[in-house]
Amino acid sequence: MGQTAHRANISGVSSATKCEITTDAAHGYSTNDFIRITDLNGMMPVKRGVDQINNRKYKIVVTDTDKFTLKNPITFKDVDSTNFTPYVSGGYCNLVETIFEYLA
Repeated sequence: MGQTAHRANISGVSSATKCEITTDAAHGYSTNDFIRITDLNGMMPVKRGVDQINNRKYKIVVTDTDKFTLKNPITFKDVDSTNFTPYVSGGYCNLVETIFEYLA
């Protein structure tokens, strides 16, 4: 079966003690889901900012249909983005499946 792709486009990243991600449409995630942030690094043709969260996995807390905050996936502490490079544009949130179905 494999994993079902579930990706949301990032439209904003806060600079706050609780890093909040805004997506350009309803993301469909649930609190305690794990997501990976991609395509924000400085190697992109156009700088997108917040390199510090690029290609990392986070546990999330949903705050609205198009917003959620990030938590460290090991300690579950809020991610503080106050000193991160400011967000410019682009990037994706990708749901990380934690339950797999094996077929015999």
